[in-house]
Amino acid sequence: MAFRKIGIMVAALVVLPLGLAFGTGAGGLTWGEQYFDSTFSNYDLQARYSGVYGYSVTRGGQRIGGFAIGIDPNDQAADVHGGFIGAITGQEMRTGAFSAALNIWTGLGGLSVNPVLRTGGGFALFGEADLELGVSFMKGFQVVVYGGMQGLADVATGRLDWSAIYYTPVFGVRVAWGSF
Repeated sequence: MAFRKIGIMVAALVVLPLGLAFGTGAGGLTWGEQYFDSTFSNYDLQARYSGVYGYSVTRGGQRIGGFAIGIDPNDQAADVHGGFIGAITGQEMRTGAFSAALNIWTGLGGLSVNPVLRTGGGFALFGEADLELGVSFMKGFQVVVYGGMQGLADVATGRLDWSAIYYTPVFGVRVAWGSF
């Protein structure tokens, strides 16, 4: 009986990791910029951000992962800085070396200054919905361009209302290493 249990555990330890070897997913670097457009934006922060991210992909193409980013203003005179960590969820489609994905990035973090009021910042929420298009130039490496809408919500006051949510278009580039 004891040998049977040991045999089952050894078989599980050998077989289960093989399932992970056939999974897909990636991780890498992300860089983007916010752009002011009076039609789609409710503030003119025009910040840039960079960070790291990673995700796994189910057999059905659903992405699940995480990220960490830092925000820095394009205008050196501005003093809005921040950082966020969070989750990635999305759906991807692949054909050959090309991929397309719809993603939602949501996170928690902080801002040094309220972007609009230019007063003390604090706890903030981050959100981004984007469409990305990628191409693999070699096995295990992909370059992605993306665009979408990004929003920040300053909740340092302890209440979340529409006057504390700032949104604007965002465009950027990602590089990823992984199993595509």
